[in-house]
Amino acid sequence: MKEPEYREGTDALRNFERGMIALFKAPKTDVSKTKKQAKKPATLKKSKRSDKD
Repeated sequence: MKEPEYREGTDALRNFERGMIALFKAPKTDVSKTKKQAKKPATLKKSKRSDKD
């Protein structure tokens, strides 16, 4: 297995900045469209009957 390479100093800073720029330029999903989906109503849990009734 290949050992990971660790970058320090200016190389690390350059890689970090490039990664952050790519992250913020990535297309985003529209949150308002996904949250408008119909929600199912909550169901009430029925209590179990005891054997003594």
